Amino acid sequence: MQKRSVALLAAMLFALSGILVKLMDLTTGEAFETSGNRSTVTATVATVRGTVYDRYLKKLTNAEQHYVASVIATPEAMAALSQSLPRAEWEAVSEQLQNGKPVILTSESPFPLANGIRQFMTTQRYTNTQPAAHTIGYLGDDGLHGACGIEQAFDTALYAATGNITVTYQTDGTGNVLIGGETQVSNTLYKAQAGVALTLNATLQKTVETIVGEQISKGAVVVMEPSTGDILALASFPTFQPNRLAEYLDQEDAPLFNRTLAAYNCGSVFKTVSALAALESGMSVAQTYNCSGALTVGSNRIKCHHVLGHGVLDMCGGFLQSCNPYFIQLMQQTGGSPLYRLASTLGFDSRILLAEGYATAQATLPSEQALSQETVLANVSFGQGDLLATPIHIAQMTACVVNGGVFYRPNLYLGSVDAAGNLTTSARQSPTRVCSEASAAIVRDMMIGVVEEGTGMSAKPAVASAGGKTGTAETGWGVEDGQTMVQGWFTGFYPAEDPQYVITVLAEDSGRTGESTAKAFASICNQLYRMGYVRN
Repeated sequence: MQKRSVALLAAMLFALSGILVKLMDLTTGEAFETSGNRSTVTATVATVRGTVYDRYLKKLTNAEQHYVASVIATPEAMAALSQSLPRAEWEAVSEQLQNGKPVILTSESPFPLANGIRQFMTTQRYTNTQPAAHTIGYLGDDGLHGACGIEQAFDTALYAATGNITVTYQTDGTGNVLIGGETQVSNTLYKAQAGVALTLNATLQKTVETIVGEQISKGAVVVMEPSTGDILALASFPTFQPNRLAEYLDQEDAPLFNRTLAAYNCGSVFKTVSALAALESGMSVAQTYNCSGALTVGSNRIKCHHVLGHGVLDMCGGFLQSCNPYFIQLMQQTGGSPLYRLASTLGFDSRILLAEGYATAQATLPSEQALSQETVLANVSFGQGDLLATPIHIAQMTACVVNGGVFYRPNLYLGSVDAAGNLTTSARQSPTRVCSEASAAIVRDMMIGVVEEGTGMSAKPAVASAGGKTGTAETGWGVEDGQTMVQGWFTGFYPAEDPQYVITVLAEDSGRTGESTAKAFASICNQLYRMGYVRN
């Protein structure tokens, strides 16, 4: 009698706490295994897959805990749950318990203490505000194997680290749980501490998703450490929550589409490559051209964004003002072969492998032969034509300038983690020299000029300076009122004097100013400084 009173009191407290309890679907047959002689029945209470970590071994998956319980039909358990569960759920639980089998329940709060309720702590795979959702991906219908993203790329390792909690009960001759019989518990959830570590900084990732998500509705952001190639944040907008995949399947903005890995028209950010190619070919930064507002190439008249023209510009002025005619004539003198060789070395004709089994889309670059045609070369010189690249390609290009003509391949995989939490870092590729240090230094100074007095003044951070390049890319895709969709870019580095970060921002259908990407860049720089991530 005393035990029943204690159970009822606990149940009342449980009900008053406002706990929501979820009844697991046991009709699939996956939760139980019965031995051949039907002397025991085993309930799988929890299954947890290996963990994905950030660079500081902060959990990106399995980060939130909740309670799970295996319940059998003892009088105490029945009394406690009847008082604590909403009526509809209690009726469902009661019906299941009357079948003589254990029932598995989950809750955000503790269950009442009662004989017949075995309670455990386990983890939820994804949080309700999951960071880096596009990068991590999600599981397939079985809930055990990865369907896309890092979950799929590292499925073998993450699945091998799966741990379980099982409770085995004695049964009577009919296979029903024997009340008062022996119970055995097996808990191997410690195995799920093993997994993979990414180069992401979870805190920075969340910050980027928040501040850029308020400024850009569709697009992508890459934050990279240029001295190593490590990707610190990788965000695609709009985002999604893996716990609620069905909600996003038919949305017009395609939230499940990972824009960080997708190839887009480059626009004027590609003038960075054109400038490097010209300098490497011996062209002088002092070479001048009188921009009148347009330039005729073959039968095509290509306009400058400044309809009245910029007047006389040298290479620095052409870069700061993002003058299309200047770069067309510059590449006419340089030739298509130097541009092709440099762009190819920078990966503009290939995918970028970020981790084994995880790569960007293929970038598209006209062939060297095609670039011998004046109209093809003219379009590519300022980032148009048959030229596509992902935000990661653009970040890699920017890092090459920052590193004095050397680049490290962008990297997302830090290493493997064992069940004891020990990290084994992966081997890194050697850096590749793309151009001379002198050419890179000139372009780096020009990129600083873009932010200080050129087209990228909206990208200027509140503290210290930065360097970068704006870009507006015509897509040819029709939108309303006869207009075409335009992609906006800003790629740059911060701080200008001691570059510690490369930041690339893409905005789909951004309008024709590209200002949103420059402002988003400045917001990220300001936050990096406020968070103490910028060394003095």
